[in-house]
Amino acid sequence: MDNLLNDINQLIQQYGTSVLEEINKRVERCADEVLEYIRKNAPRGDNGGPHLADSFIKTKVGKSIYISSQTKGPLVHLIEFGFMHTSGKFVRARPFLIPAYEEFTPKMLEDIKKIISHAN
Repeated sequence: MDNLLNDINQLIQQYGTSVLEEINKRVERCADEVLEYIRKNAPRGDNGGPHLADSFIKTKVGKSIYISSQTKGPLVHLIEFGFMHTSGKFVRARPFLIPAYEEFTPKMLEDIKKIISHAN
Protein backbone atom coordinates (compact mmCIF):
# COMPACT_ATOMS: atom_id res chain seq x y z
CA MET A 1 0.00 0.00 0.00
CA ASP A 2 2.88 2.37 0.75
CA ASN A 3 4.28 1.82 -2.73
CA LEU A 4 0.93 2.67 -4.27
CA LEU A 5 0.68 5.90 -2.26
CA ASN A 6 4.25 6.81 -3.20
CA ASP A 7 3.53 6.14 -6.87
CA ILE A 8 0.36 8.26 -6.76
CA ASN A 9 2.22 11.05 -4.98
CA GLN A 10 4.99 10.93 -7.58
CA LEU A 11 2.48 11.08 -10.45
CA ILE A 12 0.76 14.09 -8.86
CA GLN A 13 4.10 15.87 -8.45
CA GLN A 14 5.03 15.13 -12.08
CA TYR A 15 1.64 16.42 -13.20
CA GLY A 16 2.10 19.63 -11.21
CA THR A 17 5.62 20.18 -12.52
CA SER A 18 4.51 19.52 -16.10
CA VAL A 19 1.57 21.91 -15.81
CA LEU A 20 3.71 24.68 -14.32
CA GLU A 21 6.36 24.32 -17.02
CA GLU A 22 3.76 24.50 -19.80
CA ILE A 23 1.99 27.47 -18.20
CA ASN A 24 5.29 29.34 -17.83
CA LYS A 25 6.13 28.69 -21.48
CA ARG A 26 2.69 29.93 -22.56
CA VAL A 27 2.92 33.09 -20.45
CA GLU A 28 6.40 33.76 -21.87
CA ARG A 29 5.07 33.32 -25.41
CA CYS A 30 2.17 35.70 -24.71
CA ALA A 31 4.61 38.31 -23.38
CA ASP A 32 6.67 37.96 -26.55
CA GLU A 33 3.54 38.37 -28.69
CA VAL A 34 2.46 41.47 -26.76
CA LEU A 35 5.93 42.96 -27.00
CA GLU A 36 6.10 42.33 -30.75
CA TYR A 37 2.65 43.89 -31.24
CA ILE A 38 3.67 46.96 -29.23
CA ARG A 39 6.87 47.37 -31.22
CA LYS A 40 4.93 47.19 -34.48
CA ASN A 41 2.03 49.45 -33.44
CA ALA A 42 3.41 52.07 -31.07
CA PRO A 43 3.59 55.50 -32.68
CA ARG A 44 6.84 56.48 -34.34
CA GLY A 45 7.88 60.08 -34.61
CA ASP A 46 9.50 61.78 -37.58
CA ASN A 47 12.38 63.30 -35.63
CA GLY A 48 14.78 60.46 -36.38
CA GLY A 49 15.58 59.91 -32.72
CA PRO A 50 14.87 56.81 -30.67
CA HIS A 51 11.25 55.81 -31.07
CA LEU A 52 8.80 54.92 -28.33
CA ALA A 53 8.23 51.53 -29.94
CA ASP A 54 11.89 50.64 -29.59
CA SER A 55 11.97 51.51 -25.89
CA PHE A 56 9.78 48.63 -24.72
CA ILE A 57 11.35 45.71 -22.91
CA LYS A 58 10.21 42.54 -21.20
CA THR A 59 11.35 42.10 -17.60
CA LYS A 60 10.92 38.96 -15.51
CA VAL A 61 10.54 39.45 -11.77
CA GLY A 62 10.01 36.14 -10.05
CA LYS A 63 7.20 34.45 -11.93
CA SER A 64 5.79 37.73 -13.26
CA ILE A 65 6.62 39.31 -16.59
CA TYR A 66 6.39 43.07 -17.04
CA ILE A 67 6.41 44.95 -20.31
CA SER A 68 7.39 48.57 -19.98
CA SER A 69 9.14 51.42 -21.69
CA GLN A 70 12.75 51.51 -20.62
CA THR A 71 13.30 55.19 -21.45
CA LYS A 72 9.94 56.82 -22.21
CA GLY A 73 7.74 55.56 -19.37
CA PRO A 74 6.41 59.01 -18.35
CA LEU A 75 4.99 59.51 -21.88
CA VAL A 76 3.26 56.20 -22.50
CA HIS A 77 -0.05 56.98 -20.77
CA LEU A 78 -0.32 60.31 -22.62
CA ILE A 79 -0.05 58.58 -25.97
CA GLU A 80 -2.23 55.63 -24.96
CA PHE A 81 -5.12 57.74 -23.63
CA GLY A 82 -4.63 61.16 -25.24
CA PHE A 83 -4.19 64.45 -23.41
CA MET A 84 -4.97 68.14 -23.39
CA HIS A 85 -1.93 70.17 -24.49
CA THR A 86 -1.07 73.34 -22.56
CA SER A 87 -2.17 75.29 -25.64
CA GLY A 88 -5.68 73.90 -25.14
CA LYS A 89 -5.49 71.56 -28.12
CA PHE A 90 -6.56 67.96 -27.48
CA VAL A 91 -4.03 65.39 -28.65
CA ARG A 92 -5.96 62.26 -29.62
CA ALA A 93 -5.26 58.88 -28.08
CA ARG A 94 -3.20 56.41 -30.07
CA PRO A 95 -3.69 53.17 -28.14
CA PHE A 96 -1.23 50.37 -28.61
CA LEU A 97 -0.87 48.76 -25.16
CA ILE A 98 -4.49 47.94 -24.41
CA PRO A 99 -5.14 46.47 -27.89
CA ALA A 100 -2.05 44.26 -27.50
CA TYR A 101 -3.27 42.80 -24.23
CA GLU A 102 -6.84 42.49 -25.51
CA GLU A 103 -5.66 40.54 -28.53
CA PHE A 104 -3.33 38.04 -26.87
CA THR A 105 -4.46 37.59 -23.24
CA PRO A 106 -7.80 35.81 -23.86
CA LYS A 107 -6.11 33.20 -26.07
CA MET A 108 -3.40 32.68 -23.44
CA LEU A 109 -6.03 32.13 -20.73
CA GLU A 110 -7.84 29.58 -22.89
CA ASP A 111 -4.56 27.79 -23.55
CA ILE A 112 -3.78 27.71 -19.82
CA LYS A 113 -7.17 26.11 -19.15
CA LYS A 114 -6.38 23.46 -21.76
CA ILE A 115 -2.92 22.88 -20.27
CA ILE A 116 -4.41 22.29 -16.84
CA SER A 117 -7.10 19.92 -18.05
CA HIS A 118 -4.96 17.99 -20.57
CA ALA A 119 -1.54 17.82 -18.93
CA ASN A 120 0.44 14.64 -19.36
